[in-house]
Amino acid sequence: MTLFSPRVVLSLVFCVSLVGLAGCGSDRGPQRASVEGTVTFNGDPVQTGSIQFVPVEGVVGKPVSAPISNGEFSLSSGEGPAVGMNKVVINATRKTGKQKKNIMGEMEDEIEDFIPARYNAQTELQVEISSDGNTETFELTAQ
Repeated sequence: MTLFSPRVVLSLVFCVSLVGLAGCGSDRGPQRASVEGTVTFNGDPVQTGSIQFVPVEGVVGKPVSAPISNGEFSLSSGEGPAVGMNKVVINATRKTGKQKKNIMGEMEDEIEDFIPARYNAQTELQVEISSDGNTETFELTAQ
């Protein structure tokens, strides 16, 4: 077999094509936008939690999430939600003030999820994300 046999040439063309395709479309994809804002529960800032933006049917993009800290969250345009309508899922935990035994038999703080399902598992929240910067305020209640 010579170095320039048809099999070798075809293999090289195939490999070069694959490398070329790997870079294609990197600038394309869903348009994303920055978003920042606040999350409160019964008037108090959510101290520790997460917020997720999930594109609704027909909006191209993947779900993205950000931590909530001291009632605030932020995502840059490079990591932000898809432009268009997004469902919003908010989760948060807090200490109950009680102690419980962990799997090792040691005492630790008991933690509870306290955000109602209508804001996460059965979310009713939606926001329209525009291509400009977005600022959102979520005032959640137990009722």
